[in-house]
Amino acid sequence: MNKLLLSGLIVVALFYISGCASVPVSESAPQTGLGNYVPKTPYAVSNIPGEPMSDKSAFDYFRDEGITVGWNIGNTLDAWNSSASAEDVNWGNPRINQALLDGVKAAGFNVVRIPITWMGQMGGPPDYRIREDFLRRVADVIGYAHKAGLKVIINLHHDGSTQSGGRDDGWLSLNTARKDQAGYDRVTQEFVRVWTQIAMYFKNYGDYLMFESFNELHDGGWGWGPESQQRPQYAIINEWNQFFTDAVRGTGGNNEKRYLVIQGYSAAAKHVLADYFVLPNDSVSGKQIVSFHYYDPYEFGIAGTRSEWGTDADRQKVDKDFAPFKAKFIDNNIPVVIGESGAVRQLYPADKDKEDKVRQTRLDYLSFVYSKAKEYGLVPVYWDNGSTTGNGEKFGLFNRGTGQPNSDESAAVISAMIDAVK
Repeated sequence: MNKLLLSGLIVVALFYISGCASVPVSESAPQTGLGNYVPKTPYAVSNIPGEPMSDKSAFDYFRDEGITVGWNIGNTLDAWNSSASAEDVNWGNPRINQALLDGVKAAGFNVVRIPITWMGQMGGPPDYRIREDFLRRVADVIGYAHKAGLKVIINLHHDGSTQSGGRDDGWLSLNTARKDQAGYDRVTQEFVRVWTQIAMYFKNYGDYLMFESFNELHDGGWGWGPESQQRPQYAIINEWNQFFTDAVRGTGGNNEKRYLVIQGYSAAAKHVLADYFVLPNDSVSGKQIVSFHYYDPYEFGIAGTRSEWGTDADRQKVDKDFAPFKAKFIDNNIPVVIGESGAVRQLYPADKDKEDKVRQTRLDYLSFVYSKAKEYGLVPVYWDNGSTTGNGEKFGLFNRGTGQPNSDESAAVISAMIDAVK
């Protein structure tokens, strides 16, 4: 085990043993020197003038701005092709436009999460320079959302994509980082460079723009592997969240006070609630937001292999899953977003009665889950990948060209979620 992992585990163990804080916070950033690199050419800065930045805590900001429910523009700026280049249209969705974001706002959503994959848009070491035209495209989409009146979360998305069996499709690899010190240093260096550039480019943007460190990082096992194998990775997650925080704050401007979204291992609830999940030490207090993802039960939420939901046990599980977040974070004035949530559209063309029943069950599920999120103070964000037909995960609700619901069924789904959080 390398020294960084050992030190990270010691920090986690100390918090676990002490039990003094409801929400553990890292005592210090890892000392590697990786965050001190000065590039030969200064990083780009967007040409927008400095915008207003709130001094409120994230908790007060969410409350006062009425941030209650969100929507993901999935499979769009996070969609990469065989050359690992992310573009709006790579996975079949049209380019994002103003009408789409206007429609999302009009439907009742108040925050939009924009998943972004940066690989294929960067040069090599040591700077890993991001193409400015891609940064400008991201800025365009943020601008559409802001003009529509939406808050915005951007992240590193499929850059950390790891498939079953541990095959890495992205560069932000836990498998590489845990292998040896050289691998850890290489991945961490790139992570710091990438976030420094993103933060620098958007440093003048106002408080409506929030940064999320990464997405669903895991070793290919989605958090269900042997505890002995995963525990060193929990330490890496904590360290990368610290590097993310330090990189953003170090760029100055509005980033000194920007709200930051922090994820745990695989974005799974159990890992975010565990004692080994440690919030980064921050130079400014009250600016952190915690995130996890929720599609439970998997067979109903994503796989579409279970058509029934709604037993007493099903409903009790949602309470059991959400209540600890209120106790650990909300009651300590730390907002929590369910960064991805939802249930797939299931199709039974040969059995209309069954299809009608499962459509109603989907409405019941989303209404219940979102109402429970509101009850416990959590902000659910629906995952929309634009898909409504064919095989795979069918989460699409909006016509991406017009911003209107793509069907009466989708309009009912949207209403079920919005009504649940009112």
